[in-house]
Amino acid sequence: MIPKFNYPQIIIFVFAWFLADILTPVLIAVSPALGAVDKPHSYKIHKEPVSFLGGVGIYMAFAISLFSILRFTSIQSNMPLFGIIAGGLFVTILGILDDFRPISAIVKLIVLLSATYVLSRFGVIVDIFPQDLFVLNIILTLLWLVGVTSAMNSLDNMDGMAAGVAAIAAFFTFLIAWNNFRLSDTPNWRAYQRWVSYASIAVLGGCLGFLRYNISRARIFLGDSGSFLLGFLLASMAAMGGWSKNDPVRSFLVPCCILTVPLYDIVLSTVLRYKNGVVKSVGAAITYCGRDHLVHRLMALGFTQWEARLTVYFMAAVSGGVACYVSSLGTTRTQYLTVVAGSILLLVLLGVLLDKAPVYGDKRPAAGCDKPDGRPDVSA
Repeated sequence: MIPKFNYPQIIIFVFAWFLADILTPVLIAVSPALGAVDKPHSYKIHKEPVSFLGGVGIYMAFAISLFSILRFTSIQSNMPLFGIIAGGLFVTILGILDDFRPISAIVKLIVLLSATYVLSRFGVIVDIFPQDLFVLNIILTLLWLVGVTSAMNSLDNMDGMAAGVAAIAAFFTFLIAWNNFRLSDTPNWRAYQRWVSYASIAVLGGCLGFLRYNISRARIFLGDSGSFLLGFLLASMAAMGGWSKNDPVRSFLVPCCILTVPLYDIVLSTVLRYKNGVVKSVGAAITYCGRDHLVHRLMALGFTQWEARLTVYFMAAVSGGVACYVSSLGTTRTQYLTVVAGSILLLVLLGVLLDKAPVYGDKRPAAGCDKPDGRPDVSA
């Protein structure tokens, strides 16, 4: 029987990492028999079939580590965590089905709406409007979940990219939630920060266990099941955290800072596609299939794959540091808004530089364009 620990986050982290590390090779081994492999093609980079069930291993590591270590006594005492686990199962299944056969955007939206409703019933919701305007909170939560999930799916365009950035985001989410938990004397607030610390450290462990098999010459891809799951989990933790008891601006900015890289990537690619006339509408810019994301632009400017990957990781770490500063109780609104404004200015200047990268060629969308990990890029 596993003994109780004063700091279960440590055990959750180690257990999630261990589970992902041992489950991923099993998924690699069974994928061919299940037909869950991305086969080589003329427009793809990999030369052998590669499993696309990476998200399954991360989800199992996430859910099992929480259930096994915390030994929940009842759903009522840990409602938000159960909501995230249940919603995560929804989107993982959605991603698996989408990997086997692409699903329409309407079906995906319905599933995410269902997952949002599940979360709200378990107490995980962006809580801005009063209770009599509960529907508006549901809509806002849905928009946040769809936006972050789409951004993470879009970021899954190189081996180790989405999982690596998610690991960094989860790490800073944990740091902020743990610090809030230690400093707070409000029982309800402390409970939510504790739950966020549990979930985020489980995501970090699961990502690190998976990355061993995905970071270079991938033996397994994250798949839509993984990118959907990571986006959903990070967005859910952000909605659950609240981040400030009495400062709504801080509450809004902290998760945006933590998730700067995926949000910046999808906004940058969308804006530059439209600006450069590659597409004729914003809707087409979002759905355009191209190798013109942040990492692609860095490589087009002369970075190697590893240099581009590490640069994006560095950006994620810096944005996480900004999130820690914004969340610090010792900073005034003027101070953290100045830092955030400076960060946004730097990102705009970076976008101007990245706009010079030769990524469009003849500016015609390609029917078979692919992500650098070999999978078709159909998300953004």
